[in-house]
Amino acid sequence: MKGPGKIKALRGFIWTNLDVLLIMVIAAGVLIAEVIGSPRRELIDSVILALLGATAFALLRDRGHRIDFDEVRQLAADAISDRPYQVVWQINEWDLIDREQATTRVTEQLRFTRNDVSTIADWSSGSGRVVRFDGKWRRSEGDQWIDAKTIHRFPIRNGEKVIYSLDEEHCRGDMLEWFVERDSVGRFPTAHESVSIEARTKADHPRVLHIIWPPGSDPTSIELRLKGQPARKLYGKRRDGRIEIQEKVAQLPVGEEVEIGWTW
Repeated sequence: MKGPGKIKALRGFIWTNLDVLLIMVIAAGVLIAEVIGSPRRELIDSVILALLGATAFALLRDRGHRIDFDEVRQLAADAISDRPYQVVWQINEWDLIDREQATTRVTEQLRFTRNDVSTIADWSSGSGRVVRFDGKWRRSEGDQWIDAKTIHRFPIRNGEKVIYSLDEEHCRGDMLEWFVERDSVGRFPTAHESVSIEARTKADHPRVLHIIWPPGSDPTSIELRLKGQPARKLYGKRRDGRIEIQEKVAQLPVGEEVEIGWTW
């Protein structure tokens, strides 16, 4: 480093640490006074305390420059979350076979935020009843799906919760793709129906909602509803004789839901 650069760096150092340097100068003055004179004991104790405080402040400030506060915030969010993972992306699909039968599929990529995780819980609700449910997982796209064993199923919060076993433990930072498929009957029997997803934990991942209506039963009106916003009319596209729509929701605040409703 050349002369001007050294001078600039020195000025920056002095300016950044001016408060600590001032305390050190005062301490040096008291030390000299003690050598050539006899200052009061209270003054010396006060200067020692000031030096200790300045040292602690300097250490904290130095450490603070090295702290990734975004990481700290993320660790705090992971600690209070009721789930041992983050969702990176999610696709929700409702395949309506007819007005009585439907297959629901959820595919998502998960990043684990805790260690020793070997189970995943899935919750759903709605009219009718679920007659089949399956969970599968794989480490990355293109890998073969691995069946997840159902170890518990019980009703809760006006819906049903199913707990699956992964048959191996996953640790913080591990990622996998998770897939759940359910067959239900009596799910959409009335003239006005809807599907929705709710954000139960903080996550900024994109959510895709894909609905396919049965052949010969086209919806006459489709709307997307978000809290605090007017309903937005949607227009389906026909593919293989069936109407379908696909909507992407970028963010959803905790406790809020996105709903797509239609009239048969």
